[in-house]
Amino acid sequence: MAESYQATIQWSGDKGLGTVMLDATTMLDCVAILDDKDGVTELSITINDHTLQGLRNKVDELLIKLSKIEEN
Repeated sequence: MAESYQATIQWSGDKGLGTVMLDATTMLDCVAILDDKDGVTELSITINDHTLQGLRNKVDELLIKLSKIEEN
């Protein structure tokens, strides 16, 4: 059986910002779901890789993108 690693990042906040963050995930190899429950927007991003270093690289890339969005 091959090894598999997974990380999930969850965020909640303003729907407009959530939509922009969701758009930033489209170029990455991940699954992202934006959901609006009772007026609260939640974004869940799941990233998979077959190596721990590969997972770390993907998570780092995503966090850099999301940080840039949050700063603006």
